[in-house]
Amino acid sequence: MNQPTTKVGLTTSQANKAMKSDEARKKFGVDGTGITIGVLSDSYNTSLTARNNASDDIASGDLPAGIKVLKDGISPSTDIDEGRAMLQLIHDIAPGADLVFHTAFDGKKDFAKGIRALAAAGADIIVDDVLDFTEPMFQDGPVAQAVDEVVANGVAYFSSAGNNARQSYESAFNPSGITQPLFGKTYEWHDFDPGAGVDFYQAITASTGSRLSLQWDQPFNSVSDGRGSASDLDIFVYDANNEIVNKGKGTDSNIGGDPIEAFPFSSSGSSFNILIGKAIGKDSGPNPGLMKYVAKGATINEYNTDSPTSFGHSNAAGASSVGAAYYFRTPEYGVNPPRLNSYSSPGGIDILFDTAGNRLATPESRQNVDIVAPDGTNNTFFGDDIPNDTDSYPNFFGTSAAAPHAAAVAALMLEAAGGPDSLTPSEIYSAMEKTAIDMGTSGYDVDSGYGLIDANAAVAAVIPPTIEFSQATYSVGEGCIPLSQGRSIRRVHL
Repeated sequence: MNQPTTKVGLTTSQANKAMKSDEARKKFGVDGTGITIGVLSDSYNTSLTARNNASDDIASGDLPAGIKVLKDGISPSTDIDEGRAMLQLIHDIAPGADLVFHTAFDGKKDFAKGIRALAAAGADIIVDDVLDFTEPMFQDGPVAQAVDEVVANGVAYFSSAGNNARQSYESAFNPSGITQPLFGKTYEWHDFDPGAGVDFYQAITASTGSRLSLQWDQPFNSVSDGRGSASDLDIFVYDANNEIVNKGKGTDSNIGGDPIEAFPFSSSGSSFNILIGKAIGKDSGPNPGLMKYVAKGATINEYNTDSPTSFGHSNAAGASSVGAAYYFRTPEYGVNPPRLNSYSSPGGIDILFDTAGNRLATPESRQNVDIVAPDGTNNTFFGDDIPNDTDSYPNFFGTSAAAPHAAAVAALMLEAAGGPDSLTPSEIYSAMEKTAIDMGTSGYDVDSGYGLIDANAAVAAVIPPTIEFSQATYSVGEGCIPLSQGRSIRRVHL
């Protein structure tokens, strides 16, 4: 039996207490030994702005030596080594696990390649914290397909659900009857007002760095070659001076391509009006029966449909999507039931097309979000310190911090069950879900899944059962084997 570790490095994630993983390590003698966890994020050790580097973390014991980096970040000026912070959190929960890293920030194809590379490198569990606004909402793109592929081969996959709350608008395209020529096209504007009135403006609040992704219910040509968008929708953002702030963005020609318009806000203003228009022309196509946008770092001030925001590969059939709860709002820190973070993205986005671009006869409802793990926990360099703890170490917030905590608990479970091949991904997910702590709703809901992970209960649930023999002899076939004196009780793992 392994000797349990209670503290790792200079500082240890408070998720240890919040998830009872400290109890699980002590009670069951597990620390993730023999299990390999793969991590996908921006970078491991390339940031030019991080407060320290990987060698510092290894020297302090906050990371183990020997982390295998298959491919590191590619943009040192913008990388923030968030992947290294994730690895610290994993090491705090499962200090015996082997760790592997691959960047996910070199495009969707390389992201999918990285998932497969981690599995080929021996990862038993993979976790990422990436939201790519260009991934399909209503169809499984290349990253989601890679997730399902490795899960089918026995690798458990955890993904952050996202931090966009319910800042999402969705509706059928509602023709307003109002047309306008703009930038060489003629548009009919969408009517946001669901009542008798007509309003083709929607007010939102955003700032520099906010992002928006508009998609509609037609297949992605980049996923299913030859089956692209039949309609051309564009989105325009006006500032308080009635000036368009997204010139050249959000206005691609979509016919035959991907049904998406995604762009970042580059204006420093805060109040904007959004217009969604369908280009009118011979090949402009039908009015979409469903269009949806997700706004990151923005607030929808009117006509908000409070729709789900967790999409893309975190909504893959084989993934376990992880929501977030502040560690200090969990039962172990005096808050019961635990409280979901207000920004944690809910699930509930249906898949409408297969990977060949065919519309499904019945939309496929995916169970997403699945589980919740703590965030806001300590690490050595990423984030800022908060007044909720008594130390001066920075705290890592978001579902990006929750997901690695969940993956680390899965490593404890695998070791307790007998090793890498002892549980299938679905068995890991099921045991986590059945032992989770409800968060105000009994059973499953799309906001908090099955609730907060209880590592102690989850590990206990997967330990192989035993048979106890209390007699002096027991039969095997036709023979009879006597037990030596003092060994009248024997436990046999099944």
